[in-house]
Amino acid sequence: MQAENTSNEEMYLVGEIPEELHADDGAAADELQRIIAHEHSETAKIIKGFTRTERHAVKLLTLQKEYEKNQQKRALMRLMRRQRVEIDDRYLHDVSNADLAWAANKHFIDMMVIVTDKPGLHALLPQNDTDPSYVFKLDLHQRHRTWKAKHVDLGFDPAGHMLYIGTYNQEEIWLAMAPTAFIRAEWTAAAKHIDAPNSALTQRHFCMITTFLAHQLHEGGYKDIQIRTSYPLELTQADMRQHTNIFGHELIDREIHELTYREVKDLHTRMVARYEDFASEAPERWLGDGYLRDNVPIMIAVRYGQNQEICRFDRIDEEANHWNRLHRYKCVRTMVVALATHVKCVPVTGWEDVDVGAIMRDNVEGIYDSPSEDDRQLVNLRDYPLLDDNGHEMNIYDWRGHRIPRRHALIDDGISTAGMLFQLRNLHEVFEDRLFDGGGDSDLGIDSTAHFLYPIGCLGNIGQFQANGVMNCFLPLVRSINDRLAVDDDDDDDDDDDIDLDASTQAHVTRVISPVSSQGYNAYVHRIRARSRFHDVQRGMMTAAFLGTHVSGQANLNKAHDLRRLCNIALPFDRYHEKIIGANFDQSLRVENVFTIRVGRLRRAERTGRYIFKNIIHPLLRMTSHPTVLQVIKRHVVVFRQDVLPSIVEWTTFGLCTALRVLWSMHQLNLENGIPVPPYCVELTAALERTLNFSHTGNPKVLSKGLMDPLWLSLSCMSDGMPCVSPIVSLETSEHLTLRVRRSEWPVSTRTAYPEVCSRRSMLLNFGIPHFNAYHAIFHVKHGICNLPDTFESHITDRSTRLALYIITLAVRVYETDVRTLVQSGVNASLGDVGQGPDANDHEVAIRLERTQALEAWSNIKDKILGYECRAHTHLVRAVVSDPRNLIDGLPKSVHSPKSIQWFAREMISASASGAAHPRAPFISGGGALPVMRVALSEAKCQLGITNMDSEANVLDLLVRVLNKRHVMNVPWSRNPTPGPGRPPSTVVYDSWVNLGSRHPHGASEPLIVGPSQRRIADATQSSTIASEKDCRAPWSVNDLSIQELHRMLDRSTLPIEWSLQLISLPNSDSYVTKTYEWVRDNYDGSRPVHQTALIVAIIFAAVLPNILHDSTPSHLRSVTTPEAITHAVRSSPWCPPPPGRKGFTSSHHFVTMMSTFIIAMYEPTSPLRIYMNEHQGNMGAPWTSKHGAKGIKPFNLVRMGLATAHGINIYTSPKYGMLWRVLTSSEIINYHSHLLRQLRDQPYGPHSALVFVVGETMANNLACTNQVKGRGLTRKSESSVEVGSSKRPRLV
Repeated sequence: MQAENTSNEEMYLVGEIPEELHADDGAAADELQRIIAHEHSETAKIIKGFTRTERHAVKLLTLQKEYEKNQQKRALMRLMRRQRVEIDDRYLHDVSNADLAWAANKHFIDMMVIVTDKPGLHALLPQNDTDPSYVFKLDLHQRHRTWKAKHVDLGFDPAGHMLYIGTYNQEEIWLAMAPTAFIRAEWTAAAKHIDAPNSALTQRHFCMITTFLAHQLHEGGYKDIQIRTSYPLELTQADMRQHTNIFGHELIDREIHELTYREVKDLHTRMVARYEDFASEAPERWLGDGYLRDNVPIMIAVRYGQNQEICRFDRIDEEANHWNRLHRYKCVRTMVVALATHVKCVPVTGWEDVDVGAIMRDNVEGIYDSPSEDDRQLVNLRDYPLLDDNGHEMNIYDWRGHRIPRRHALIDDGISTAGMLFQLRNLHEVFEDRLFDGGGDSDLGIDSTAHFLYPIGCLGNIGQFQANGVMNCFLPLVRSINDRLAVDDDDDDDDDDDIDLDASTQAHVTRVISPVSSQGYNAYVHRIRARSRFHDVQRGMMTAAFLGTHVSGQANLNKAHDLRRLCNIALPFDRYHEKIIGANFDQSLRVENVFTIRVGRLRRAERTGRYIFKNIIHPLLRMTSHPTVLQVIKRHVVVFRQDVLPSIVEWTTFGLCTALRVLWSMHQLNLENGIPVPPYCVELTAALERTLNFSHTGNPKVLSKGLMDPLWLSLSCMSDGMPCVSPIVSLETSEHLTLRVRRSEWPVSTRTAYPEVCSRRSMLLNFGIPHFNAYHAIFHVKHGICNLPDTFESHITDRSTRLALYIITLAVRVYETDVRTLVQSGVNASLGDVGQGPDANDHEVAIRLERTQALEAWSNIKDKILGYECRAHTHLVRAVVSDPRNLIDGLPKSVHSPKSIQWFAREMISASASGAAHPRAPFISGGGALPVMRVALSEAKCQLGITNMDSEANVLDLLVRVLNKRHVMNVPWSRNPTPGPGRPPSTVVYDSWVNLGSRHPHGASEPLIVGPSQRRIADATQSSTIASEKDCRAPWSVNDLSIQELHRMLDRSTLPIEWSLQLISLPNSDSYVTKTYEWVRDNYDGSRPVHQTALIVAIIFAAVLPNILHDSTPSHLRSVTTPEAITHAVRSSPWCPPPPGRKGFTSSHHFVTMMSTFIIAMYEPTSPLRIYMNEHQGNMGAPWTSKHGAKGIKPFNLVRMGLATAHGINIYTSPKYGMLWRVLTSSEIINYHSHLLRQLRDQPYGPHSALVFVVGETMANNLACTNQVKGRGLTRKSESSVEVGSSKRPRLV
């Protein structure tokens, strides 16, 4: 390791992609791996049109010529069809060619993590204490920085334990609060978990540790650091600045302290000596969570991203000395290192023999004919042939199995390394333990290794890999190195004998070296990537620039301008070309392995940097050149001819890059003038850039399947390697190359009905989620204009009116999303640390829990969150109101409350028309509703073709209609004005609300009916309605009725129109089940008490949905035998919801049909069901019970609703009719019917009594809360008294 190297880039990881291009629904790596390994298998979501399209082969030479001749039209046309690349032999070397020279002698270290095992600053203490250049930069201003080192097992859970504190000698230094069990070298997998969102210390714990450090620096006399209070009362960073100047001398200072070696040594000594006393003497309010007592501070040093060459042949001793000086390894528990070796392959012009005598003098231990110790023989080199019959060198090996070169390759000047990638098709072989059956590597904890494949350059099965272990050909060599190490099994400090581990884990932790992970890729990526981990073509810069035309705010506009300027200078793929053209850079195959080194397992005398370097690091790096490893690598690589590899990606992606270039040119004028780029083009660009990223990285997570599957881009990349686009995109070549999108065919999410996008991550990371919400909603509006859903307001015949309503509905949905976000952030902020920490009382904890649960329940309601259905309002009140004593008053009221819905609609229109830079009520700052509403109202006016004179009234009518349908009944508003000068508040807050239940002073707004023709139709319709209400045989619907209004339809003699056999999936027509339904349909007579009672009870039963199930048999019934007691228990049993995940309890139409049929069939002796039961000893039969029992259509619910009596406890399971239950007698059912009708007609409170009679008081009160009936003015009950089952219930049919 070279001290003078100052680079500190992050470690390169195969297939890694930037945050901007992570797809929310990205393809899985194992899916790609299956396709590569099994070429002809199809994924579950494959699209028929793609599979029916014929796939053609295209020569790599053809692609090269198209690229070099800049044949853009042909490249775009090629993008429109499925193809797979065939690599011509001219581009490849034959791996078995005897005139290829192979070497693996250039090594690098890419990461090193040192974990100490004792309290103090051991990781900061070098072996040499006289270095005058020593400096440790103490930085306590990055509390929120998280621990991100990959492949590192610290030995304890880092959550809430890690604090970045500065740098030493290019290394990041982390203070880790390690569990005391870790210090005692005990197994810490079950150590106490810290409730923290990530690895960073909580603010409370951070203040404790900085207080401790300030004490030690103050007592050690470091500069002028002081601490005024030993244990500050308030543990916040703001308060800490009042107690110590360790952060800086001013309240806003961010001072970084530079400590010399002696100052670090003094701080270390004090920390070791004083921490235990500091923790034990802390006040009780500090010790409540046991953090100080259960953890101690240790140091962890991290150096990564160096890509620093080590183990040079002529500098081994020098480097070993450097490692020895760098750290004191006596107190190091583990090291994690990433070691890489470059495998080179170069064509030679000739060979020069090595002097035989020199070889023999350098290998006095012996020269062998095989690398294997089991079957090798000593050779007499003077008699041993140099070449075999095929011209290959007859290899010889030293005593450790390494090949001894017998010839030197003669290589012409200017000849570079051949580019290599892995052949992925059979790469799984090198990770299967069958390669080394009986190899005895179970002590390394290795089974078959999980690995992931990343095809490169659209080549399908050629590329890179990443694995959760190393190639199995390395394992015998790792074991051999382990066996040679001086291990101290008797060291008390590292005694693991008492650890309760399984055998394999015990063997795993007792070995010094354990493989962790590996990756293989071509070294050219280190040339083309920037200082960060990603090169320009991976970042989605064009997508971000296009998205910048859809944002607002000066900071965002400046960023968009910068992105646009960068793309104008050179598009991302042009930057890639500039980096590879004419450059002479390394194209070796890079094999990188990560190992954990348990330094604590070494003998104390051998825990030195020199020993570790010479006996561990150097041998680990030399493994790649070992014949057993190199031969395996050779069998699984593709060797390209010189300077082919980086260019292949340009040849194969020329069509993609041309499409992106065409899109950029098409919208150049829009970009210059700040005109928003059409969302279709933005998303097509995003999809193409993701595809380009996949071509460079091979990571399927970049493929956003929701959009890119229908576009065929992800399907073609995964199946063919070469990308192609579906007919959704077409190419026009008349004058200029142009790409067109068939908007009507653009894919739409089946879950949200929004148009599919794949630019979300780019918008979020570059401009923020509010801008994405606005952009996505505007896209939704634009797409809605092109694709009005057939089911939306289908009863309206005028398409323009439907379009206008649909557009405004989309805008109102965005407003609801803004309200949801406002309430969530506001409530969470108000909760803060209330009810947490050792000083919190039980009451505070309970209130915090209740508010959190209420917020979660409200947030989980998917629709109509501002209304009263699904107990949305109740959950909202409980979440927003902080003081339980104010719950009875409901939501905190604005001075404007209450208002009418017409008033709110006018406020929305007025605020939308305002040109103010910041939104005012009712629109929410940072939300997306304001820009969407502006677009929606403008588009609605255009669709209706209305003039300025009548536009407001018409748009107001539209908006009011939508707000009513969306149940917008309570809305957040700005804070109430305070006395004194100044403008009134205009920012909407979560704890000031306006109720919209007031009547409009001038009556309701006019309906959306205009013109004499529509008026005449309305009058005729109204007269028809009046006539039909007086006709007992006229069709009628329960959709328009609440239970409160059922009395209006008691004279009807026919079934409602919702009663339909088409809703019920019935068996064949000969089944008694089907015949029963048909019998009820044909014989229903609403004038008969039994039939009318059955229908009314079925409607009430459907209103209770989904809470129609029951608990198991109560234990107290097992000794009860009287029918009266059992019937009473059933009548009193609670109505329960179905188990989570169980479906089919939302369609009330189904249950009205099924329950009314069941009741009537049971009361009619001549029904097919009763006839079947008479013939089968009272059993209803499996065809009936299997269809109805799981839905609650069974005897138990008839008893529960008073329509039957129970005679045995088996009523809870599978009762037989006649023995265990019976329906009411004729006189009893007539009395039931009379009582029910009398209550329904007794307005206004009779319907509530009817519900109590049928389903009990709890459910009656629940239905009263949802306006199904008018309650009797009962006092408010606690939530627990009315909570029954799930709050999700469909509206009464």
